[in-house]
Amino acid sequence: MHVGRIPNRIFQWDSTLSEKYKKTWYNELKSVMEKCELLELFNNNYTNGLSVKFIANYSELLLRQKHHDKWKLDIMNMPKLRTFRCLETNFETQQYITTNMTRQQRSTLARMRCGTFPLELELGRYRGIPSNRRFCKVCNDNVSVEDEKHFLIKCPLYSCERNNAFADFQQRNNIDFSVLSDDEILIKLLTTDCKLVSNYIFNISKIRTQLLSHCDI
Repeated sequence: MHVGRIPNRIFQWDSTLSEKYKKTWYNELKSVMEKCELLELFNNNYTNGLSVKFIANYSELLLRQKHHDKWKLDIMNMPKLRTFRCLETNFETQQYITTNMTRQQRSTLARMRCGTFPLELELGRYRGIPSNRRFCKVCNDNVSVEDEKHFLIKCPLYSCERNNAFADFQQRNNIDFSVLSDDEILIKLLTTDCKLVSNYIFNISKIRTQLLSHCDI
């Protein structure tokens, strides 16, 4: 870039300011270049024959990958995201975000995916109950931990609602649950036909609330 051009003059001016202040555009750019292992080009003010467009595209790609890797590592270190880890393989907008659903439908599905739906596995955390003893209070067998898989696929108290929803789901999406494991079924439910599954979750959640209210009485 010609030294007399305005962008270059601004760059040099900001470079001078950066000797005194940390939060400058120059320092931000320097930090980005360092993360992209291009600090030598930055310090020496040359491109080594590379086009600016190539450097920009390369930097964007590398920064995206670094952010993706950090995102995956953060997920692995959060026990609550046990279900989410099984679902998310690509760092991209998920189907349920862009599907035309009500706020309640989207929230219901999001909470189930992220481990914050009010099941015993989540609620027991606040009562200091060991995770392997957060049993389902609906079927009350003192064996089954009430996690997402038990709630959506296993608990016998929702069998009628489940049979109807699963039959509809399989027909609409040409999927045969009989050849899938429970883990595979869970993934299909939380990544496919978002509106139908959200309604199913909402309906059995209402049944759960009603059953537990009778137990309290």
